[in-house]
Amino acid sequence: MKQKTIDSNQIQPTRMEELPSFTLAGISTITTNEAELSLNGKIGNLFEQFYSQSIGEKLGVNILEDGHYSCYFNYEQEDKGHYEILVGVQVNEKVQSNDRIKTITAPAATYAVFVTERGPIVEVVQRAWANIWQWAQQPGINRTFSADFEFYGKNIDPEDGQAEIYISIK
Repeated sequence: MKQKTIDSNQIQPTRMEELPSFTLAGISTITTNEAELSLNGKIGNLFEQFYSQSIGEKLGVNILEDGHYSCYFNYEQEDKGHYEILVGVQVNEKVQSNDRIKTITAPAATYAVFVTERGPIVEVVQRAWANIWQWAQQPGINRTFSADFEFYGKNIDPEDGQAEIYISIK
């Protein structure tokens, strides 16, 4: 049996964090990693819609924390199948879901937290996810696939930004 060599420079979590459940409200779509790696990706358009339609501001009084999230949940086959992504904000109460706005509750969990490098946000987040997929292949790493999310601070600069990626683990 051939053993996989782990690169000692491989990405590691910055910290582990236990979080209580919390509620997000925003817009969502269903996609796959395969689609996102092709020209059929939906995540970029979802972010564009979130910003161009000022979805976060429309939820105004219900917002609990500055900044926004992209939360991955409803995994069908872990990272190999369909999953849902919601781009939204943390809210202090259930916002009424409708055709445009969806509300989800991320479950209480232990998260491995990764902080991206600073740079063009789309590039640094994509690069971090590629490294996280490698990290998750290590023995002893058990992702729960209950909810994973990215957090973007209030005044993130798309050209020189940094994000935190939270991966739910056992």
